[in-house]
Amino acid sequence: MNQFMNQRRKVVFVFTIFLVSCSSQVKKEPIIIEAKVEVKEIEKPEPKPIEVHYYLVACADTLNWLQGLKEGDTLNALLYINRVDEMYLTQQDTLVFPDTISSNLALYSPFPENLEKLNSVNKMIFISYYAQAFGVYEKGKLIRWGPVSLGKESTQTPKGLFYTNWKSKKTYSTIDSSWVMEWYFNFANYDGVSLHQYTLPGYPASHACARMFREDAYWFYYWADQWLLASNQSVAAYGTPLIVYGDYPFQGRKPWLKQDQNRLALYQREELLNQSISEHLALIIERQTVREEIEKAREAEKQNLP
Repeated sequence: MNQFMNQRRKVVFVFTIFLVSCSSQVKKEPIIIEAKVEVKEIEKPEPKPIEVHYYLVACADTLNWLQGLKEGDTLNALLYINRVDEMYLTQQDTLVFPDTISSNLALYSPFPENLEKLNSVNKMIFISYYAQAFGVYEKGKLIRWGPVSLGKESTQTPKGLFYTNWKSKKTYSTIDSSWVMEWYFNFANYDGVSLHQYTLPGYPASHACARMFREDAYWFYYWADQWLLASNQSVAAYGTPLIVYGDYPFQGRKPWLKQDQNRLALYQREELLNQSISEHLALIIERQTVREEIEKAREAEKQNLP
């Protein structure tokens, strides 16, 4: 949670006191006394971050309640924590419940709030295979996170450094034309791998893409940058850097079900993220600089047009 600096204040009050005689026979001038009262420094303690703890519930034991759950903070928290959309919520064997319900979904984020190593990087996307979640940073500050459904074991999402390339509000899969992918943003062009809206069943289930909630895919569509192409259609500048990393226990227990024993079971330590980006950071900065120069040049060219 955000850390606030202690606030201190020193206030000096000056009181002007008028003493007036009430005698009707003797007329006196009012006596003026000035008194200074110094208030000692007041310290406000730093607010402690909220620690969310989790417990497991068999879906069958709370099915009626789940089916009657309306849109709101509780439903949103359950969907994000369990990596499922509303259609699949009641189809889970076991659900993870938090002991704290909040509209602030950052409470349930597995990503650190700040990454000092990214202070010079304008935009950065991490996708954790283990946590089945994405984290978005601007200048080293986490601005958004959310669940994903990555590639199943036989068609896993490729790992490593990628960049967001081109986008489409709606496109159809070349593998199966019945797969409609909305708010599509490609990041592995030749493999046809992208971020897009699609169902989240609570485990890795895609053909390699990163499935997202509609609101997250929509947000990415307008936040991430497309590549910039030269006149010969080659890549002149890259889009937003994106790193897919980590491993998922396909034959084991879902990682988020371990949070009842360890509330930080999914937490992506800063050291882990630094490790995943260290070998790529110089290239990311170099390509970011190239993009800024091209954007500046193109903007200047537009200004000079008649």
